Amino acid sequence: MRANKLRSALTMLGVVIGVGSVILLVALGSGAREEVTKSIQGLGSNLIIVVPFKLQLSGGFSQQGAPQFALNKFTLKTADDIGKLIGDPASVSANIQRSIFITNGRKRFFGLVNGVGYNEFEVRALATSEGRFFTKAEDDAGRLVAVIGQTVATSLFGVQDPIGQYINVKGWKLKVIGVQEKKGSSLTIDQDAMTWIPITSAIRIFGVATPNIIVVKGTSTKTVAAESAKIKAFLGKTFTTDEYSVITQSDILTFAQSITRILTYMLGGLAGISLLVGGIGIMNIMLVSVTERTREIGIRKAVGAKTSDILLQFMVEAIILSLIGGTIGVILAFGGARLYEALIHFKANVTLWIILLAFIFSMMVGVFFGVYPARKASRLDPIESLRYE
Repeated sequence: MRANKLRSALTMLGVVIGVGSVILLVALGSGAREEVTKSIQGLGSNLIIVVPFKLQLSGGFSQQGAPQFALNKFTLKTADDIGKLIGDPASVSANIQRSIFITNGRKRFFGLVNGVGYNEFEVRALATSEGRFFTKAEDDAGRLVAVIGQTVATSLFGVQDPIGQYINVKGWKLKVIGVQEKKGSSLTIDQDAMTWIPITSAIRIFGVATPNIIVVKGTSTKTVAAESAKIKAFLGKTFTTDEYSVITQSDILTFAQSITRILTYMLGGLAGISLLVGGIGIMNIMLVSVTERTREIGIRKAVGAKTSDILLQFMVEAIILSLIGGTIGVILAFGGARLYEALIHFKANVTLWIILLAFIFSMMVGVFFGVYPARKASRLDPIESLRYE
């Protein structure tokens, strides 16, 4: 190996790329799963989400999993009835949502305006970094006030303090009374690009009184399933199965994790193919090595080397090449993961089990693809080998 550095390096190259890509791609998939889990948990605590259409997350990628939209028959009374049903009206908040341009003078921002109840921030476990959320009195009176996200504040006001300033929504001027604490993204939705206004004001501005979703805060993690079933049974008396869905955070989390798990397996499988190609490269170059070293093998056999000695020699070479390539691949994968995190700001979760798995797989590649060249070398006739030029 030392006498043929270039050949040894080229032999290892496929394993280096294969092991590195397996670790890095699986780490990215694992990191994505963690980010999705954190995002869903960031939506709030023990949330139950009620929507005015049919949505079966358990359907996975099948047609059953696609939402089936019907005419929105929800009203504010629907939210009130759910509040009475679970015995705590303050834990239920109806949402009227519209994606629309928000302006401040010549500055414009396209984002989601959420008309919500005064208790929305408590239901979703949100907080303000500046100012405050609107009160029940302001909600009841339909005051034209707003709480904006960090992205909205930066886009419309820059470094200027937005508290006390005004934004314009569909020709209506709303006074900014608070800035939401930075939340980041949840399920690809930028939580900092939202604007929160009283639902009574949203009804006046948008001219509708049909909630897009109803958010319910469960009593505890243990009671969410029972409360969800209770809400389903209640809505089933008024609406058809196509006109509502009741989803818990656990449902969303299970569905999202199943998707990211499949994605991780797919990425790992694609990277595994490159490791397989690297193994074929080892076999090809080892076969070339056998041909080049035919005379050497003949000399060894002539002085007493057994077939098992030659077999072991070539097997050890193949395994060492795989392990060295695997080690370099691990180092490069770590470096690639840190670089990816620095550039993309996305976590690549490099775990011990995937490193061990990649190492074991690389060793198996060395054994598997080293067997044929080693057997060929061990079976060479010593007399013919000595005559080989």
